Amino acid sequence: MADEGRPLPAVSLVAPIFNGGQHYAECFESVCRIDYPVDRLQVIVVDDASTDGTREYLQKQSPPPFVKILYPPQNLGRSGVRNFGLREATGEIIILLDGDMEVQPDFVRAHVEQLSKPGRKALLGSVKPAPWMKRTRLLRYLHEYRGRGARQFDEGGPIGFQYLLTHNLALTRAALEAGGGFDETFVRHGGEDTLFAYAIARAFPNGLYYSTAPAALHHHHRGLSQHLAEAYSYGRHNLPKIVSRHPELATPLAADFAWPFPGRLFRRKRLAGAMMFNTVLYYFLRALFLITPPPLSSPLIRYLTVGAVVRGLRRHVRQMPKPSSYDGNQVGKGQRP
Repeated sequence: MADEGRPLPAVSLVAPIFNGGQHYAECFESVCRIDYPVDRLQVIVVDDASTDGTREYLQKQSPPPFVKILYPPQNLGRSGVRNFGLREATGEIIILLDGDMEVQPDFVRAHVEQLSKPGRKALLGSVKPAPWMKRTRLLRYLHEYRGRGARQFDEGGPIGFQYLLTHNLALTRAALEAGGGFDETFVRHGGEDTLFAYAIARAFPNGLYYSTAPAALHHHHRGLSQHLAEAYSYGRHNLPKIVSRHPELATPLAADFAWPFPGRLFRRKRLAGAMMFNTVLYYFLRALFLITPPPLSSPLIRYLTVGAVVRGLRRHVRQMPKPSSYDGNQVGKGQRP
């Protein structure tokens, strides 16, 4: 990649956006200021049929030549809009960046430097809240809590596939091809990047890493209710798709707290899930959260988030056909998923 005496690798940055809101201009302007050789840089901004004025704002801009703005004729959804942009990407390294992220001029160089280290095929960068955002308990959990996501890992070692999110992610061309694109049947929040990351991890075991060096500022504000609603929706709608296709992912994704695998071991796990995430305890701890200061509130948010996912998955399971209708999704007796 960036060996001494060799030109820097060509980089394609893909940034999809839908209804960017009042702070999108800052995010767009930041990718236009990226400091990287212009003949080696391609920035692809894809507006997913925004309806809040974002498209009109983009159409008035005169970005530098390395920035290309695409306008699909209709809304493609989270997976579709990424795939749309990726089809235009020609770089040796591909960076996926959420459209509500602001970056510094050295952002691409930081990704290239970190991804060029031996053995690395995919690199997750860090995300920090934008300065204007109030440091709520949820914000501290999302961006500071050491027990959440890739922050649990040392930067010198690989991370698990379930932590490789696509909001600030760099990939080699080989890793992108191994990922195979995003599943466009995932139209609701969450899960499409999990399958994408899992495909990469199978092709390149121990090739997924995390670094705080390529940092992005997040401009999207949400409250706890929205956060938990998205977790519940993921558990109800998208997590079942993942477990149906890949039963072996049930344990790392906490789905075995509710998914009806046969066998004594899994019955015990479902019983534990029923006890840990019952409705009374869940709403008691949600009420307790209101009077719990940080950092003690972060473990509570973690519990509520997992609980919302499990409750959503449990709702899906109650609506499933009888066991004889999903034999193909079961794990054999005595086997681990």
